[in-house]
Amino acid sequence: MLENRKSVREQFLAIAALSAMVIWFCDEMIFSQKIPFFRDLVTYFYPIKFSVAEAFKAGSLPMWDQHMATGFPIMAEFQSAVFYPPSIAFYLLPFFTAVRFIFVFHYAIAAIGSYILFRSWKSPVYVALIGAVLFAFGGTMVSLTNLLNHFQSAVWLPWIIYFWESAVRDKRARNVAIFTIIALCQLLAGSPEIFLLSIGLALLDAIRLHREDQSHGLFRATIVLLGSGFVIMGLGMVQLLPTAELVMQSRRDQPIPVAEALAWSLQPSSLIGLLLPTLEADSSLSVGVRLLLTDGVPFLLSHYIGVIGILGLCCWFKAARTKERVIITGLIGLSLVLAFGSYTPIYASLYDAIPVLRVMRFPEKYFYLTFAILVFTIVRGLSQTTDAKNSRMCWVFASSMLVLWLVVYVIFRSQPELLAKFLYSLNTHRRAGEVTPATVAAIFVVLEKQIAVSLVLSLLFCLNRYGILRVTLFQPLLVLSVFLDLSSANKPLHFLRDEKLVQNVARVMEKPPVDHGRFFYYPPSNNLHPSFMRVSGNLTYDKATEIALNNLLPNAGMLYGFEYFQDIDALGRRSYTDFLNFINSLPADRRGKLLRAVNVKHVVAFHSLEVKGLELVGEFPEHYSKLYEVTDAVARAYVAARAIYDLDPKSTLERMASDSFDPLRDVVLDVPIHLETKGIFHGEAAIKLYENNRVQINAQLSEPGVLVLTDAFHPGWKVFVDGKEQTIRRANYLFRAVELPAGNHRVEFVYDPISFKLGLVISSLTAALFITIPLVGWLRRRAALTQSRSAFSPSPVSSIADRSS
Repeated sequence: MLENRKSVREQFLAIAALSAMVIWFCDEMIFSQKIPFFRDLVTYFYPIKFSVAEAFKAGSLPMWDQHMATGFPIMAEFQSAVFYPPSIAFYLLPFFTAVRFIFVFHYAIAAIGSYILFRSWKSPVYVALIGAVLFAFGGTMVSLTNLLNHFQSAVWLPWIIYFWESAVRDKRARNVAIFTIIALCQLLAGSPEIFLLSIGLALLDAIRLHREDQSHGLFRATIVLLGSGFVIMGLGMVQLLPTAELVMQSRRDQPIPVAEALAWSLQPSSLIGLLLPTLEADSSLSVGVRLLLTDGVPFLLSHYIGVIGILGLCCWFKAARTKERVIITGLIGLSLVLAFGSYTPIYASLYDAIPVLRVMRFPEKYFYLTFAILVFTIVRGLSQTTDAKNSRMCWVFASSMLVLWLVVYVIFRSQPELLAKFLYSLNTHRRAGEVTPATVAAIFVVLEKQIAVSLVLSLLFCLNRYGILRVTLFQPLLVLSVFLDLSSANKPLHFLRDEKLVQNVARVMEKPPVDHGRFFYYPPSNNLHPSFMRVSGNLTYDKATEIALNNLLPNAGMLYGFEYFQDIDALGRRSYTDFLNFINSLPADRRGKLLRAVNVKHVVAFHSLEVKGLELVGEFPEHYSKLYEVTDAVARAYVAARAIYDLDPKSTLERMASDSFDPLRDVVLDVPIHLETKGIFHGEAAIKLYENNRVQINAQLSEPGVLVLTDAFHPGWKVFVDGKEQTIRRANYLFRAVELPAGNHRVEFVYDPISFKLGLVISSLTAALFITIPLVGWLRRRAALTQSRSAFSPSPVSSIADRSS
């Protein structure tokens, strides 16, 4: 009894400690109303989440968004995580409160889940706490916060492994059901890549359990995984089918070119980041970080696992058996080969040969596998340090690390030129003379910090080794030291700013145009895709984060109701990709004509534009930008008198950019139609209702014509003319249209995708079976148990007779 009470108390204190760490790590989010502002959050994830929140609060599903990319099936975009259960926060809470909740909640999920998993592996409480700190607050996990979908999915890995082990060890269906639900939750969180990597780790774990005789065999594990996979697919069809439809409309139905797929590859030299932080937050720089060992901001900002991580790896290597060393070292090596991408000659061949690898656009994401295996190995190594012999071993390793850092520090301090040469050797793009004093000073500060942490750990292990420090004090101090080490290195990588910045920031246009004219960002290069910006001047990070909001760059203005033509979604719809490739090949003086034909009303640029058809309407030196208006841009809805038949996208776009094409009267359709014109054509179109999933237009035509709605053509849209369904035509390759006879008409476009309805039916049936089958089984078992009990219990008459005899 006392043993159980002690165990319960330990678990309570451990969870309380983890909760305190999460609060400390996210204190400014919780208490100061700050939110992360880095990379894709402001221009991509926050606008998407805002669209989801607005739809939820309007009492509808966020199926389509009118603001993105001439209209976008936002529910079909996996990263929107519409069906991810924690997304309910965007319905229940104010938007930025929900954003802060999402970050804090997922840190808690990562910390508590990893602690529970490590305890299930019989790790001591303090080692399980250290493992939880490494997983939840390690550099890799914190780096994923600026890629919100990956962060939301990544935190569920410990729960996946924990319930996976329960499912393969125990034959009860309940464990399989819980594993299935957790895996589905991870998938719906928005990152299929992280989901697939997690399933791969679960398979590796099944092999480990089989070798340690802790499971019912690999065959059962395979059956469990296949069965769960089918259920996950069935339950997730409401998300998967619309996503599949979107993929079929995108460039992702074809392999991504290898050059683009390998764009973010892990630099081998960046593995030094496992030993010490390789960058520091610096708000005086536009990128927000001072790069110490590289000259470009990496995909994952940090790999840092702390000094304790190196000690744990050393302890594991010393204590592990040879076979285990070979297997785990091989797995780490394989994951690194994948993560290195273009830095090895192997990955490109694997990418061409193995179709599943094409799901992963950036090889550096594979470092998530490396990170997970490293944390597993570190915990396994530290779990060996509980006896006196291994405690001495840890002390020796900690002291060795201290000596190593001291030697490196003294050498570089005495000969700074060696540090410059070292930095040059790591990156040939950086010259030795370009190493700034600020960078050198920052590296010395990092080395001093590593010396201090190594000294603290060495003292703790020494005092514990000789019994000077009691175990009850040594263990919490060790956990605290590890947490402070990781917290000081990785907490600044949130790049927090006050959420009020979004509401109060000055903008080049305060309110969206009443005519629904779209915005277009004109980059400082020949490629008009809004993938980067460049301004003249020395920007601070605060100003750099504001520029996207100041200038309403795609899709930051969605937070204020602005609408955009450009598509910055990772999938890249094929129609937009074709448009982009075509306009990039056009001479600059012809681009204005094409922008006019696609309902672009305003163009913002950080440089002067000499483009015919663009008129300068404002200069904003404080925002480094200029605002242009496209003269005579077509309206959101208009009536065309002449229809041209052309199926070829390039030919269609060439027509639209030519001087002979009048975008206010002409339209290119995907089918041949004949419009009989007997007199002077007159047509008007007035939008009466414009919602995400429904557009109502009143049209007046003196002769037959074509009503064009300059919103994206996409499967699932229907059109009703005077209450009767008609056929939607593809107009100008990009938009929607319907043929109308002369007269007054009420036209309604409705988004009602069959992919969603079919997916909902399949998911509902799967959910019904998922609940009904176990329930029926439970009722049958209960009925059988009741019947067996009644068969063995004596009747009241027999009992009286027995007593009287």
